[in-house]
Amino acid sequence: MIPHDRRSATRVDTGNLVIHSEVGQEVHGQVLGMAVTLDMNEFGLRIQTSERFEAGDRFRFSVALQDEIVAATGRVVHISQSLNGTWEVGVEFLQVSSEDIEKIRQYCAERCSP
Repeated sequence: MIPHDRRSATRVDTGNLVIHSEVGQEVHGQVLGMAVTLDMNEFGLRIQTSERFEAGDRFRFSVALQDEIVAATGRVVHISQSLNGTWEVGVEFLQVSSEDIEKIRQYCAERCSP
């Protein structure tokens, strides 16, 4: 069951590589962006990037979780600029396979365990 308030779900501090592209871009010849996760859970993640996004932007991305790659489509829900000039971007998952959700849950559970 999805919690009414997705933000109530525990977020786990992470530092994983993210590769992203805008939804609608052609796969061949597109410019990919890179970012690093700051935290995540099964509903979304927060990334740090040098690229500025706008609230509502949609993009495809892949996240490296140890030996696994998780692919999803997400929507920017908030953005703020850090003191070092990079951007912190909150992303809500829009499309992610149930298989990849399970990978995220497992990854987060391993980091929450003592």
